[in-house]
Amino acid sequence: MQISTVSAYRVRIPFRATFSHALQSRSLTDTIVLVIESDVGDIGIGEVLPRPYVTGETVESVLEKEIPALARRWFQHTFEDRDEVIEALRREAQIAGRALATLAGWELAVLDMAGKAFHFPAGDVLGPAIGPELEGGGVVDFSVPTQLLEKHCMLLRLTDQRYIKVKVGLDDDLRRLEIVRGTLGADQALRLDANGAWSSDFAIRMLRQMRRFNIHSIEQPVPPRDLDGMRRVREKTGVAVVADESLCTVEDAHCLVGAHAADIFNIRIGKCGGLLASQQLVRLAHEARLRCQLGTLVGETGILSQAAEIFSRRVK
Repeated sequence: MQISTVSAYRVRIPFRATFSHALQSRSLTDTIVLVIESDVGDIGIGEVLPRPYVTGETVESVLEKEIPALARRWFQHTFEDRDEVIEALRREAQIAGRALATLAGWELAVLDMAGKAFHFPAGDVLGPAIGPELEGGGVVDFSVPTQLLEKHCMLLRLTDQRYIKVKVGLDDDLRRLEIVRGTLGADQALRLDANGAWSSDFAIRMLRQMRRFNIHSIEQPVPPRDLDGMRRVREKTGVAVVADESLCTVEDAHCLVGAHAADIFNIRIGKCGGLLASQQLVRLAHEARLRCQLGTLVGETGILSQAAEIFSRRVK
């Protein structure tokens, strides 16, 4: 098997409603669908969803730099079996740097194509299925105005959502949490996500006031590189800290563990370099006795979302 052509398509899909948090407000997704074809006509499809404030990639940098560089390297190789493909993907991960969204999309496309050539499902690279898919959850973001928050939470309650994440970082956070708790009930554990909007001192002060809302965790309370601030939030509040924007690579994971900066890793296939790299992060978390949650990027199409579903059944 040899790659013969690589095509990348910029795709913009409008949302039915805007989605907002402390770092970004989105009314559409701006993603890249990657299509590769082998010399015998097998086709593989992947998705690259760049997030400049997470991995540094942009749609333009992916299209103009990252994908052409990958294509030039891979055009040189001929693969005889599945193991050679997987080994090449592992080598690619060693030189990908922070181009992790690109690597994730490339890996998915390669596995899709190679799976057809060598007759294996993409998920087999992670091992056998070990359980059912993980339960999903609901999100309360900034696009829901305070006057409509009760109605929004009622809809979440009617759909029996077990896991609720509330975006924080507004001046009226406490009022919004009062409404959420009043609608969903005091027994509903809430997961907060600040998207790095707070300083450590402010996070500590706010979380102490928010304890009465049955807070399960706080995701990325401070900017991604402030590992000392993340540790302080953990130690001073007793609230579990989730690393998201601060966790992309294995190196990031080692830094978080070494700094005692997180209790939970939020792993997203599209920002962590794909299936194989994400599996490494899970293993490292287990070794460090940390927990993991599987997230998705806002605006993913079914390509990346399906990869997350495959991952959830094969990695524990």
